[in-house]
Amino acid sequence: KDQLRGTAKYGKKGGPLSSHAWSIPFAHSKFDEFLFATGDGKKWLIAKKKSVLGWYSNGQREILKSSTSAKPYKARWYRRHRNKEDPWVSITDHGPARNSGDIVYGENNAGSVHASKILPMHMGANVYIRQKVVKVPDMRKIDGGGWRLVRHV
Repeated sequence: KDQLRGTAKYGKKGGPLSSHAWSIPFAHSKFDEFLFATGDGKKWLIAKKKSVLGWYSNGQREILKSSTSAKPYKARWYRRHRNKEDPWVSITDHGPARNSGDIVYGENNAGSVHASKILPMHMGANVYIRQKVVKVPDMRKIDGGGWRLVRHV
């Protein structure tokens, strides 16, 4: 409905195993990663916001990690201007993913054959967002602590 822009609001907000489709707006939320996951959590992938958004057709998009790989890799996805069913997000390249049930997101209720291979068997699908926090060591604890940061150059 909004090509993952985060502007769509529909259905009554529920949980990850809801019996109905729903969405809340997230366009103004600060985030830099998406997690696409089936309801049962068996199939999932994490991708940077910039990998998911933008316009591409059969474009190689980076996946940070997934239910099949702990290391980054790329898969071919679609997010075209005039195609309301886009984006198509999958664990593997879109073509093979249609038959293997590895598509974890398709827009605008356009699942048909693609979604029928995954959604009923895996309790639907969910989209999550987060702002990745990079953990930095707390230098104030060195040698017993008490340090106060006064400058960074």
